[in-house]
Order: sequence, then C-alpha cells, then structure tokens
Amino acid sequence: MHHYRKTRKLYNTRLRKNSCPFCDPTTIEKQTETTDHAYVVPNLTQYDMWEMLDVVEHLLVVPKRHVLSLNELNDQEKLDHMNIIARYEAKGYNIYARSVDSATRSVPHQHTHLIKASGRRAKAVLFLQKPYFLFKF
Repeated sequence: MHHYRKTRKLYNTRLRKNSCPFCDPTTIEKQTETTDHAYVVPNLTQYDMWEMLDVVEHLLVVPKRHVLSLNELNDQEKLDHMNIIARYEAKGYNIYARSVDSATRSVPHQHTHLIKASGRRAKAVLFLQKPYFLFKF
C-alpha cells in the first residue's frame, strides 16, 4: 500500500492556502538546482506511480516569475526552462505539464514535472478513492 491517504491530506491542506506554493520561500529553499529564470525542486506531492511504474524521483521545473503558462515566458525564460528539461530528459526523466485549462491542474503557477520511473511495471493496481487506498501488486 502506498502513502496516498497522507499525500492527499497534505495536498488538500496546501490547496486551501491563498498563496502560491511555488512563490513561497520555504518551497524555493528546497531547490536542487537554479538558473537565472527557473529552479528545480522536489515535487511537494510525490507520485507513487507513473504509467504503471514505480516513481524513483519526482521533480518540478518552476519559472521564478509567476506565470500561468509557458506562453507567458519571454524568449530567454523559455530557453532557460527548455534547457533544464532537456538535461533531465537525457537522464531518463519523463516530462509532463498540464495545460492552463486542465481540470486536474492544482497550482496556478506554470510548472513542468520531471518524473524518473523505475523499470518495474505493476502487475495490478487497485485504487479506492475513499478511504484513499492505493494497492499495487
């Protein structure tokens, strides 16, 4: 069983705050890499699985300037953002971002997921939304 219940509770607590979690200094302090226009930080809400594979590491590329979409970045910011993504893709990370109109997008500050998955595919997964259990076999 994965830690979905604890993760979901933490996630919902963060959503209730009025401020942007990516502009919060405590989030920025956790950065693992920084450039002129963006920083890389561990995801605040780690994924247990990605494409039916165990997640080894889950990072986010976040623009330093608060924007809703990549389209709002200037050319230098876009280049900086893409260079970070390209470096991680070369290391085997999956790249993922939700559109501005996505119903599942939780934070109105553009961010791109960098997801490193293991090579171990789950044979079966059972997910119950309430009481929030995720079983992987």
